[in-house]
Amino acid sequence: MKNKEKIIGSIVILCISIVFIIAGYKMSGPKESVNATDYKDIFVETDKTSENKDAKGVAATKSNIAIKSNTAVSSNVVEDINIKVDIKGAVNNPGVYEIKKESRVIDLIKLAGGPTPEADLGVTNLSIKLNDEDCVEIHKKGEVVKTQIPPNNTSKPIVSSSPKNNAIVNINTANKEELMTLTGIGDVKADGIIKYREENGGFKSVEELTKVDGIGEKTLSKFIDKVDIK
Repeated sequence: MKNKEKIIGSIVILCISIVFIIAGYKMSGPKESVNATDYKDIFVETDKTSENKDAKGVAATKSNIAIKSNTAVSSNVVEDINIKVDIKGAVNNPGVYEIKKESRVIDLIKLAGGPTPEADLGVTNLSIKLNDEDCVEIHKKGEVVKTQIPPNNTSKPIVSSSPKNNAIVNINTANKEELMTLTGIGDVKADGIIKYREENGGFKSVEELTKVDGIGEKTLSKFIDKVDIK
């Protein structure tokens, strides 16, 4: 019995050994060859990834170009809507201002801090539209007003004189400001004209102006066609 058990045990050990040998051979045997086609999908996926990256790069570049283009357009639009205008005279903060295109004189005066107490807005057309490089002068009360033409050579004046400046001045009824619109007549001479007519019951003729202190034939000749007694 003992011999029989030994034989069976030897057979079992032999079988186990054979199994391990076969398994070892399988594991250490040559690997299966890899065909080039097996890498085809890898290359295709790699190419697709590269294409996607390139497409994203192009899209990003186009986006940057579009942003720059929009920025440039916006800048040009701002330049087109804004103009620079100079304002002088009786305003609180005279100087050069940037203002929206087609703004009016009244808007510029507000931008310059408003008129000073001595400003004479009655001789200024506040509704005129502004153009680039215009120069507006706000006169003080009593100043001789001169019509200004915008730098762009348009016929529309930026500062208009008093309506009576271009009309015939009645020396018997005109106020001091109207008299001072006459060439050669300042503050003192205007007071002299008013004083003379009050003391003498008015002027009987234009030539009688030479009786006013400071007004001679030469001075009268400068504005004789601009005055009348009625």
